[in-house]
Amino acid sequence: MAGLKPTLGAALVLLAAASSAQTLVEWTEEDGQLGLGYPVPIPVDTPLPFDGFRTYAGLVARHQQLEMDHEALAGTVVGASRNGREIRAYRMSDPDDLTLLGLPEPGLMIQGTIHAREWQSPEVVTGLMEWLLERGDDRGFHQYLLENTNIVVIPVVNVDGFLQTQRFPTLNYLGQDPVAPNSFPRDGRMTRKNLRDRDEDIDTTDDHLLGVDLNRNNPPFWATSANSSPDERSLVYHGTEPHGEPETQAMAAAVGLVPAERMRLYTDVHSFGRLFFSERVVNNRRNVITANIIADFSNHHVTLPGNKRYVNDPSPIKFSTGFGSTDEYFSETFDVPSWTLEIEPAGGGEEYGGFGRNSSDGFILPDAEIRRVRENLAQSQLVAFYHQAGPPTIVAARVTDVATGATVQDFEWDVVDPANRALHHTSVRPLVAGREYDLWLAFDKPMRWREGGEVVPLPGQSEIGLRVISDLRIDGQPLTETVLAEDWLETIGGAPDGYFSYRDDAYRKRFRLEEGGTGEATFFLQAADLVGQRTDGQPATVVDWRGGNWIGYENLDGEEGDVGGTDATLTVPVDGEATPAFLVEPGSTAAYFDPTHDGEGFLIEIVDAALAVVYWFTYDENGAQRWYTGNGEIRGNEIVVEDLLGVAGGRFGDAFDPDAIERFRVGRLSLLFTGCDGAQLRFGTPGKVFRQDLVRLSEVSGLGCGSGITPDNAAFATGSWFDPARSGEGFVVQALADGRGLVYWFTFDTEGQPAWYFGTGDLTDSGVVTIEDAFVTSGGRFGDDFDPDDVVLERWGTLRFRFGCTGGSMSYDDTPPGFGAGSFDIAALTRPAGAETCPSR
Repeated sequence: MAGLKPTLGAALVLLAAASSAQTLVEWTEEDGQLGLGYPVPIPVDTPLPFDGFRTYAGLVARHQQLEMDHEALAGTVVGASRNGREIRAYRMSDPDDLTLLGLPEPGLMIQGTIHAREWQSPEVVTGLMEWLLERGDDRGFHQYLLENTNIVVIPVVNVDGFLQTQRFPTLNYLGQDPVAPNSFPRDGRMTRKNLRDRDEDIDTTDDHLLGVDLNRNNPPFWATSANSSPDERSLVYHGTEPHGEPETQAMAAAVGLVPAERMRLYTDVHSFGRLFFSERVVNNRRNVITANIIADFSNHHVTLPGNKRYVNDPSPIKFSTGFGSTDEYFSETFDVPSWTLEIEPAGGGEEYGGFGRNSSDGFILPDAEIRRVRENLAQSQLVAFYHQAGPPTIVAARVTDVATGATVQDFEWDVVDPANRALHHTSVRPLVAGREYDLWLAFDKPMRWREGGEVVPLPGQSEIGLRVISDLRIDGQPLTETVLAEDWLETIGGAPDGYFSYRDDAYRKRFRLEEGGTGEATFFLQAADLVGQRTDGQPATVVDWRGGNWIGYENLDGEEGDVGGTDATLTVPVDGEATPAFLVEPGSTAAYFDPTHDGEGFLIEIVDAALAVVYWFTYDENGAQRWYTGNGEIRGNEIVVEDLLGVAGGRFGDAFDPDAIERFRVGRLSLLFTGCDGAQLRFGTPGKVFRQDLVRLSEVSGLGCGSGITPDNAAFATGSWFDPARSGEGFVVQALADGRGLVYWFTFDTEGQPAWYFGTGDLTDSGVVTIEDAFVTSGGRFGDDFDPDDVVLERWGTLRFRFGCTGGSMSYDDTPPGFGAGSFDIAALTRPAGAETCPSR
């Protein structure tokens, strides 16, 4: 950007006039009045982080590059400076404003460079963006923050002033400050305020004391103490009215990106001092929370390279007077932990071997230190963000029988609204003494840190927080159990061997229930997150932030506070003996539906002991047909489809082009079978869980559930069929026990929308089925809005099939206008276990 390079000609002429009352003085590496003792930093016009400081143009280019490279970053112009330059804020989050569980995201805000001379500030704030975004796909700590919080960043508030310091990175005036003329350099490199009533020419000598201190221009304590001044020449001149400057107005406007009602934390980055100037208020609960967050930050930071500790210097409780600072504004307006973060140097350049001739050298960090400062503070600030993302809650639990892999008890807290959850509990079989079980617990945030693949305390935290408390009690008396193993899970897959949403958000304990009582038993469960916050004792109420403290955060007795406690909300039956749980078998191949959702349903094909294929024929939110499919892993009595896929891009008939087919993930689906004839569906997308109780609708010839596989001449027709030249559409066929053939054609309509046509017809011994009346439906609504009375059933046409051992054919005719007639050859894509052998004829 033009004007960023220093121009020293006229300045050095003025420097020679030493007798002048106002003198331009140069910062130098050599000893002297403004001698640093280390090289004077000169900004470099590059966007990439390095061992030095970037120009404003370089920083802006970096922000724009990050925005292009990462969907999780979006920039917005929130205002303009005194001289009309854009002030941009950046939002780091996914686009839906919801957590992965469907709750409103908490808001966290950080800003830099309100005081122009503090070059460390925009580097640190930009470093935070770089650090988080470049690790945002780690399926752990960083991705959790990006997908479950809304982080708003203003890298540079005081754009005009910052540019002024970078135009003259070694020069400023001495001898004119009204308070300390020989100690406080002004203008040039030591510009603090904005450029109100000032030009950008350092040779103009009558305006270099002017401008407004933007950190004294904020309500509610504007112009209320000696820490701000009505003198326009003062370093702390507060301006003419609160938020009277366009820069502070832009800062206030950026709150709308959070939004304001979701705000939970505010940080204003300054230098120098290695201090937190935190805001203390009359609400002591908030004061304690603030102190705890700062302790997490400081204890973490001191473990990083450099071993620099930050100290909290809280303000007195303010009633009517204050600085007019931004942290006061956020503290008083939004009831959130707020502070000024004063970053290195701690006291001056002497910390790095400098001379310390002028206290203002504390604003000039050596080039060699900024990479460490930038990267260390990014990590510790993210720890503070993690703390204010919220205390942990158990959101799901499962007990699995180790010997069979069957789920015997399943729990999940479904979000009902932003304040409440409802417990969904499936009890398949009671727990039995003498058997081994896996208890799997899922939390709403990553709970553990790893170094070299091993679980360790988060740097700065104690090992005490790593312990998980888990007891099973009847009438308050613990049952005897032997713990065989326990671990946190870092692989994908869900219960019982994988994490829930993020690495280390799920814990597994293998135990054997020894001889004991029978009846209803309760799990008493407690864990702490990365920073030691304990679990919410009552997950039915969602933890949130309101009035300066947590709400819905209870202990075992349901008492609300800020420390949490033991969760005792999950109960299971315990019996002396119990029948084994049903396991998914070849006879589970069938059609299923929810009787309250008549008009949509599922086709399930058990391919072998480990693999199932699932088809879901349903609708979108507007009543148009949709179909989804996926391969499912069989886990005992459950089928899990991690990636249920939708399709787009197809066209009916001769216009079909397999190269135009697009497949996309729509969510995760699981089917938990409670027996031969029923299963519980769970379908999850980000922010939404949908459930159905399914019952069996069909019985496949030769594959009776619970009765094993019996030879059948028609069974070979059962399976998935397609034309290899038309990959992207196909048929699901079930040879029914009553001699009919059930066929679903998953394809597209003439407009290119997914469509499914279906019907039944007699299946002959030679593998021929004719469906005189195939049907099409419309009008259903996806999910909880489904009403079977809205479904419209219409005849579509006639389908004819011939199935053979290795292939077959199909044809269609008598269709609606535009569809015409056609035929093509088909081949078996999959066949269910028990139907692989073609009978001799």
